[in-house]
Order: sequence, then structure tokens, then C-alpha cells
Amino acid sequence: MTTAQDQVRSLLREDVAPILRAAGFRGTERSFAIPNPDWFAQIGVQTSAASTSMLSKLTLNAQVIPKAFWKEVRVERQYPAKPSPNTHYGRGGEFWQVRVGELVDGNDRWWELDDRGTRRRQLAVELTDLIIDVVLPAMMSRMLRQSSES
Repeated sequence: MTTAQDQVRSLLREDVAPILRAAGFRGTERSFAIPNPDWFAQIGVQTSAASTSMLSKLTLNAQVIPKAFWKEVRVERQYPAKPSPNTHYGRGGEFWQVRVGELVDGNDRWWELDDRGTRRRQLAVELTDLIIDVVLPAMMSRMLRQSSES
């Protein structure tokens, strides 16, 4: 029996990941990064604890963190060697971390996928369009802005 979580894995692995890789991202089905020697620029897929085998809820998180600053504070703060895009770090404003729905209309946004994969293809298009057309430019802008402030 296929579960909603199986459908999410397939959505990410088969539909979303190839498009993001073609756009320059690297990563697995839950975490995608823009390769950059100076930045952790990542997108994470987060599923809700309220998900069931019949219905999975997911959202996307974006994160841009200067690698030099991360290296500087991570030992003191007991952060991992590499940040997870689905974990909020830092103190107010130190790092750019956002739920991607906030980039669209200022609201948190969750998507749903059922165990039958209803609307899976449409969801894949919606997510990849959002990442490529909205999230990626916001991440690039943040990196450019922070670089010019340094």
C-alpha cells in the first residue's frame, strides 16, 4: 500500500529533484543547495508532524548563511558542521532563514499530497516554479546584499 509519505518521496525524487538539479542545485530529496564556496544557500523540504499515512503536509524553508560566520560561531553555539535548512539557527537577523510562502505573500504556506498522489504533477510544477522563479532570486539577492555589506 502506498502512503502519502511514499508519494512525497516520489514527488521529490522523480519530479522536483531533476528540475532543481537542471537549475544548478545539488542535493537529495529533502535538501537542495546552490553550490557556493562562501555560502550555505539551501532549500529544505519539511513535512508536518500532523501528516498521516493518507495525507502528507509539506512546506519549504530557505536559508542563506555565510560560511565564514558559521565557522566562527558554530563551535561556541554547538551547531553542526553544516546547517540544516529545516532548522532555525542564530539570533534575530544573523542568518537569513524563511519559509518560502513568506516570500510570496507574507504567509506561511503548506501543501498537501494524498496517498493516491492526487495533483502530484501539478504540485511538482508549483513547487519547482516557486523555487526557480521566487526563492532562487531571493537567495541570490540576499547573498549579493550581504556580500556588499561586508
